[in-house]
Amino acid sequence: MKAYLAGPEVFLPEPAALAARKKAICRRHGFEGLDPCENDLVPGEEPSPASLFAGNLRMIEACDLVLANLTPFRGASGDVGVAFEVGLAFAMGKPVFAYSNDPRVLRDRVMGDRPKETRRERPFHEDGMAVEDFDLPENLMLAEAVRRSGGAFLRAEPSAALPLTDLSVFEACVAEAARILRNRSGSAGALVEQRQAARTNG
Repeated sequence: MKAYLAGPEVFLPEPAALAARKKAICRRHGFEGLDPCENDLVPGEEPSPASLFAGNLRMIEACDLVLANLTPFRGASGDVGVAFEVGLAFAMGKPVFAYSNDPRVLRDRVMGDRPKETRRERPFHEDGMAVEDFDLPENLMLAEAVRRSGGAFLRAEPSAALPLTDLSVFEACVAEAARILRNRSGSAGALVEQRQAARTNG
């Protein structure tokens, strides 16, 4: 089974080294990891927004599931490109398994140490706007997309956030994906085929 590795690791100084570690973890659990840094650009073509988008789209279309790193990146939420890929995979009927190296729910990441002003039992940020407050690890559209896809969302242990390069939660996420897909159908491949057939026929 092919698993698309969605995450902000592509912005690291040496993304290939971490991708190799993630692909090795995938292999141990019966998956083939698809690294977006290796998308099939036209030979000799310089990377461009259009070519990179098309290459990643082809990879997501070819995968059986998505493993999404939604660790906060340059802000309180996961990388926006990864968020798009999660939504795209959901729309394609593919199971999405997400993880975060930050144990906090979205509300706590947004509010930080600021006084938690409440109005009508909702927390409000210092900018005067309400903060989503559902005890979810990410924006509800992402968290629900993961849940409804048949996947799972794992987080680091409550003690402390982990660096982006730490793969312990990723490995737990891959193991959970293998367990869920195997237990639901007896065959992970059969489950994916059932989901895609249901969307085609529905």
